[in-house]
Amino acid sequence: MEKPAASTEPQGSRPALGRESVQVPDDQDFRSFRSECEAEVGWNLTYSKAGVSVWVQAVEMDRTLHKIKCRMECCDVPAETLYDVLHDIEYRKKWDSNVIETFDIARLTVNADVGYYSWRCPKPLKNRDVITLRSWLPMGADYIIMNYSVKHPAPYPSGW
Repeated sequence: MEKPAASTEPQGSRPALGRESVQVPDDQDFRSFRSECEAEVGWNLTYSKAGVSVWVQAVEMDRTLHKIKCRMECCDVPAETLYDVLHDIEYRKKWDSNVIETFDIARLTVNADVGYYSWRCPKPLKNRDVITLRSWLPMGADYIIMNYSVKHPAPYPSGW
């Protein structure tokens, strides 16, 4: 069965800078994502300090586009608790001092939605905002959350 499209750029608007639509991930997508997170081949460890590690992978050798993955060890927090905290947008406003605004736009499935998030950036950067397709799935002891930037026709505050 074909996956439903999460969003499309409306006709007559600015040109798209990527795919016109993003598919809601299925179980195979989550398994592939987990495998890529655990993979080491092709990834270059660029930072590792205080329980935080960052790897970079060139997407195309002749371009400056890269994938980045990060792992942070949270030894005193159960994965299930962290998973719940990251999903609670009202609570996020209490613990994340960089949040400007966040809200849900649309529920797509029982484990996927489209949401808006804006945050403060340190100077000299300007504040940022994004609309994402958020998908989540507990897989045994792993709690996976995937986010993709998407275009959405609904009006939202922008211009940070």
